[in-house]
Amino acid sequence: MNPNEDTASDIAGKCVLVVEDDYVLAREVCNDLKSHGVHVLGPAPTVHYANLIIGKRRLDGAILDIKLFGEEVYELVDVLTARGVPIVFATAYQDDRIDARYRSVDTLHKPLDLAHLRRKVAAFRPQAPSNLRQPVEPVIRPSVMRSSETVQDRWARLLFEVMHGNA
Repeated sequence: MNPNEDTASDIAGKCVLVVEDDYVLAREVCNDLKSHGVHVLGPAPTVHYANLIIGKRRLDGAILDIKLFGEEVYELVDVLTARGVPIVFATAYQDDRIDARYRSVDTLHKPLDLAHLRRKVAAFRPQAPSNLRQPVEPVIRPSVMRSSETVQDRWARLLFEVMHGNA
């Protein structure tokens, strides 16, 4: 058995969240993971949309770009970490640009090597949830939940529809 077959068997069946605002890259990552048997949630192009997708689902891991349409994902990292979900950043940020509190998160730099990304997904293992006094639920800002849809929400909805053939 070659190393690629080992990785494929280690990732098949895992449920992984992909958060990326670059449509082409998001599609490439999602399609590659799906072709190796991963159940992919996403791609989510915004933090708000990622929170809507994950809900209370059990995740084996998450692949997150750090900056999405000018918004950083650190709030989502806190939610996922509190749930014990392993995370990999997939970013163009240099290490010194990552918020100091999150520099211990495993990071892959763009352009992504998909084989390396699959090895990271294969290495996802459940982590102990962080010690918080209350259970953490996804944070959805009230300003985003107004009846009028923001540009980011509209983009997220349209991207989801296109990626899932509903457009």
